[in-house]
Amino acid sequence: MAAGFTLPAVLVVTGALLILAVGVLLVTGIERSTARSFVDRQRAVLAARAGLEEIRAVLGTEASNDDYLIVQHADKPLANATKEPVPYLYLARGSGADKTLKFRYVPLFSTETSPTAPPVGSLLEAPEAEPLVGTAPQELTTLPWLAPAKLAWMYIKDPAGKNVSRYAYWVEDLQGKIDGRVAGNIDGEGGLHARAEFPDPPAKPKTEDILPASAVAIHVLDPDSGDKSKLAAEGGKTLTQKVIDGRPAMLSPDSIIGATGTLASGGDALPRDATTGLLSDPIAAALERDVSPVNQSYLEQAVVPYAPGLSEIVVGKPKLNLNKLLSGSRSSAVDEMAKWIDDAMPEFKDARKGGFPDDYLKTLAAGALDYADSDNDPTVEPGSYLGIDAYPLLSEIVLHIEFLGSGKVGSRYVLRWRFRLFAELWNMTNKPVTNGTARLSYEVNLQPETIGASAESLPFDAPSILKDSAQSSHNLTEIDGKFYGPAQNVTLQPDEYRFYEFAAVNYTLDYSPSFGANGQPKVSEFDLLEPELDARGITLRWNDKPVHTIEGIVRDAFGVSNFKTNQARTTAKAAIPGHSYGPYGVFVNNMGDPRIAHYLRTTRLGENAYPENISPNRRNVRRYTIYDSDPSKEKRHHFGRVLPSEWPDGGHDSPIGNFAVTTTNTILPTDTKQWPSKPIPLAQNAPQRISNLGRFYSATELGRVHDPIMWQPAYIDLKGKAGTGIADTESLIRIKDPGSKPVMPSSRNQWPEVTTASSSSADYGGGNTLRIGRPEHGRFDRPGERASQLVDLFHAGMPNSDDAAEREGGVVEIKGNININTAGRNALRAMAAGLLKQDPELRRVTDWVHDTGSGYFRPKTTALELGTPTISLVADQIADAILLRRPFASSSEIAAVLDKNDEPIFGNREIYQDLKNIQWSDAAAEEVFSRVHDASTLRSRNFRVWVIGQAITGPDSKPEILAETRRAFTLFSDPGERKTDGSIDATKHRPRVTYENDF
Repeated sequence: MAAGFTLPAVLVVTGALLILAVGVLLVTGIERSTARSFVDRQRAVLAARAGLEEIRAVLGTEASNDDYLIVQHADKPLANATKEPVPYLYLARGSGADKTLKFRYVPLFSTETSPTAPPVGSLLEAPEAEPLVGTAPQELTTLPWLAPAKLAWMYIKDPAGKNVSRYAYWVEDLQGKIDGRVAGNIDGEGGLHARAEFPDPPAKPKTEDILPASAVAIHVLDPDSGDKSKLAAEGGKTLTQKVIDGRPAMLSPDSIIGATGTLASGGDALPRDATTGLLSDPIAAALERDVSPVNQSYLEQAVVPYAPGLSEIVVGKPKLNLNKLLSGSRSSAVDEMAKWIDDAMPEFKDARKGGFPDDYLKTLAAGALDYADSDNDPTVEPGSYLGIDAYPLLSEIVLHIEFLGSGKVGSRYVLRWRFRLFAELWNMTNKPVTNGTARLSYEVNLQPETIGASAESLPFDAPSILKDSAQSSHNLTEIDGKFYGPAQNVTLQPDEYRFYEFAAVNYTLDYSPSFGANGQPKVSEFDLLEPELDARGITLRWNDKPVHTIEGIVRDAFGVSNFKTNQARTTAKAAIPGHSYGPYGVFVNNMGDPRIAHYLRTTRLGENAYPENISPNRRNVRRYTIYDSDPSKEKRHHFGRVLPSEWPDGGHDSPIGNFAVTTTNTILPTDTKQWPSKPIPLAQNAPQRISNLGRFYSATELGRVHDPIMWQPAYIDLKGKAGTGIADTESLIRIKDPGSKPVMPSSRNQWPEVTTASSSSADYGGGNTLRIGRPEHGRFDRPGERASQLVDLFHAGMPNSDDAAEREGGVVEIKGNININTAGRNALRAMAAGLLKQDPELRRVTDWVHDTGSGYFRPKTTALELGTPTISLVADQIADAILLRRPFASSSEIAAVLDKNDEPIFGNREIYQDLKNIQWSDAAAEEVFSRVHDASTLRSRNFRVWVIGQAITGPDSKPEILAETRRAFTLFSDPGERKTDGSIDATKHRPRVTYENDF
């Protein structure tokens, strides 16, 4: 490696030596020995400069792009070692893709030989330095807490081929440190550290001029500080405040101590530990070791990384900008986004969707765009995709049927009916539903059994009946071949449920009675029939777009049998989308997520007893058959209830309030006298999180997109208990005995994730959003199938900018971003630490026995404040896992990082001590990864080059050192002004020195 890059340095040194020789001959009055010493000294200086020029040449060639990595290798400390092992940096370049993917490594320290490929089975692994530096390396002492760097000498010869000087260099990554000029903030209450809070996404800054690095919790460098900044004793200032106040004085790499006022009394130098080399004061030691106050900011083209699971079609290409997609044609954006994912990960959709019947990738794309846009209209193409925005979904359906008896109209003998269609709408989102209209299709395939000699009767929704004013009067309008009730203005608060009446139809239908001796019609009995396979469904239109369809509703014969022509009678048929499907007695029982009901098309929605089991205008729960009749005090019967806390992603359960169970079916679901006022809804309980801010701030926000994967539930075995997975799955879904009542297993409290034991199913689903920053479903936890890899494909430009071109462009700003591959433990902790702010309803389950007496009808919980504060807690575990598993080729690999026990580290409840019963939203579970992702990078452009240069003479085997210099250069690999597409113009990329000094 060295030979190619030392040529410029040799020319510089040779030219300079010639000038020096001429100068010495012209000087008079100076002793020859002094002149000789001067020449030797300058030769050593120029040798050091040659080392700098070599590393500049390396960066000038290898870093004139945006797809390299900066990784490091640090030897394990020797037994009884007192100082940390020195880290050796490499610039890594990827090539190929997926199974042909490989990396080559360029050392950023002086070596005799080039590194070889990593060991078999290791895709990305920084080589060991020892084989590269030769058998007689130079030991160079750099930072006081590091062991000496062992480096190879690089020799410079004169025109006669004689060695006249030599140099060795070692490069320190300043971007692996916290940037003291931008990290941290004092925007919180009382001047404390603050981060974005619910309902804003984690990446949205508290103020528009703050970058993601401001979320780095610089105060945790104080060993006594926790999630909240500890006020310093002197002056009441936090450590962060001191850093912010000292920023104008941060001029050199070593200026952080003086700038923050962390000095000994009288201005004396701070004492160091003689053993470790660290400053004795722990805060000063952390500042010196882990903070860099001189890093330069720059723009970087967002490029798809060379990472496992990504195809050759996309690696090295620009990522798609989510904000640009959002600003264009919605249908084109859906198509482009879906195709990009499919090109990048060809196995993604088929591996994940299970029994999902529509276009899986387009559905994800539509959901992402609806999450971020500023309206509440869905992105929808019927039969292909549907996004979820701030509009309601069907939560419960009631067909109220009044038989008014028989009579005669002119010469016609008729049966009179009044049908009224009601539906409860649920705003599942955290945003209010306003300025929208909803209308519901009137689809009723019930038909009276033939009476007497009448021709075969028609269903109640037959067009010939509804279009005939002699047979019906109604408020319906025909749209796209179906009849719809009038548009209803709908206003719903976040997580609010409300019943509306959507249609009313009066019938006067002919029948042919048989007559008695008195000439009067005889009393006849008849049933209302609806064959299961011909059962009608129902469609909800929002602002005249179809957004929620239930393919079919099985209305059981119970309650619609044994009508008598001489007796008026009222009955009702109810159904709860997302719950029980199939004919009575053989239900497929789902978890009650209306979002998935739109896609359950092979089985019909089962019936719910009216009115005993409805809970109007509040969270659905079959109180009569579940909470009142379930003999288990834990209330383990789960069919027919909405408890987001039980969904695979978890969440919060809305209160239901106390109300009496009634069996009077003449009442209407909109009767507020029968069902008293509902509990006040809370936005933080809403299962579907959207931003509606009109922009994305981070690709990690894709974790809010509903994931409509459809797989049969299957538990894995409990640890050390073989067979429990099979038994618990049978309890939950009753595969062998579908007629028996399903129960939540006593050893579990949630529906399972998609495990390797799950099978594709058209009958099950719900309760999931894309997992980006928390444990992936076990079945998809491999490269090319993880949802987290979407952050490798998309970016948000410069989202804090008010300039649309910057938000929608191809570059991102790197300002204070910390290189995850080279950062120290403290820097990693500072990115992760801090209280979770994305879930105000963060709670701990104190008892899984359901609390039925307080109006909550859910497990007992208590408020919980959760964070990642100090030693041995979550931030430390995350830092340790990253240190153990790096280097990383992509950000998504960080999301999937495992600890020393091979357990996921991000978003895993298990890593919180004694808090396995955490109840949180998916946004809170993924919050820490979002912090780390947005404040990090995998490459660096800010370095410090430590160089030793010597002027030498004598034999090569044992040269005499005539002069020596040691210089440290702060080096910024400046990408310069970029091309219009965001890529680097190699002619303008210039690694430049911003500061230098002797050491």
